[in-house]
Amino acid sequence: MTIEYRIIGNEIEVVRCYGMDSKVVIPEKIAGNFVTMIAPYAFSDRKREEEKEVLVYEQESDRLFCDQFRLLAGEYVKEIQFPNRVKKIGNYIFYGCKNLNGISFSNTLTQIGSGAFTGCGVLNQLTVNMISGKQSCVKEILGDLWQRIDVTFVYPKEQTKVKVVFPEHYEEAVENTPARILFTKHHGSGNDYRQCFFERTFDYQKYDGLFSIAEARETIDVLSDIAFSRLMYPQQLSLKAKEKYVAFIKENISQMLPYLLKGDAMEELKCITHYQAWTKAGIDEAIEMASTNQKVEMTAYLMNQKQKKFQTKKKKYFL
Repeated sequence: MTIEYRIIGNEIEVVRCYGMDSKVVIPEKIAGNFVTMIAPYAFSDRKREEEKEVLVYEQESDRLFCDQFRLLAGEYVKEIQFPNRVKKIGNYIFYGCKNLNGISFSNTLTQIGSGAFTGCGVLNQLTVNMISGKQSCVKEILGDLWQRIDVTFVYPKEQTKVKVVFPEHYEEAVENTPARILFTKHHGSGNDYRQCFFERTFDYQKYDGLFSIAEARETIDVLSDIAFSRLMYPQQLSLKAKEKYVAFIKENISQMLPYLLKGDAMEELKCITHYQAWTKAGIDEAIEMASTNQKVEMTAYLMNQKQKKFQTKKKKYFL
């Protein structure tokens, strides 16, 4: 990859990237200095004029292919990984990146330029390395996006991670004709879930407390992902919240199964086993459905669990 950059003080600002891979990994250092800033329009193809006063960094392994490089901007960018020291990204940095689906960064990132995510309609994955404290810029990013976003908080010191789902939401202007009043109607529970932050710190208890609202507004697929994500990554998961998620799974296994089988969700099936949420009817239905869909590994796993949990005891007769 070839990078155009500036040196500001003792820090590096990335201006443009050129390469062949749609996954862009920004190096931690360039010319011996840490990369801490990404310039406005860096990954946008809507930039009116390229900048001339820049330095150029080339990775030696890619020099043979430099004539094949293209500007990594707009539709060519699908995933971006920032180094942990990046603290600022500029205005309209991802403007028009219609295929961008994932971004990785650390909670050192605190400054996000205006219009940064304009046109990022398929962005659905954020990975945040929580290397310093509990605050992050996730709330600001979610506030700019209406679609469903899955956020993974990685805690390196604790060697753990947590995945949480923020559902889709959108607003609709509705007119009360007799009163000639316009009011805003919210669809989906995504707006509620986006409020689960206190001074940039994610509030797990508040998040879990919204599940009843989600049940009334979301599809079974989204509800399934919310419940399993919290049970599989139980950071600050209270006993009450755990029981609620487990009860929901028990009551809705039949509706969840097509979604789980389609996604080869073996870990979710193991989660059901771990929390003892299988019913005999539920596991029988799962076995039949997995077998019909030729899910060999899942069928074997489910049959083994049925034998362990619901094995019929043989009657003994004495003469």
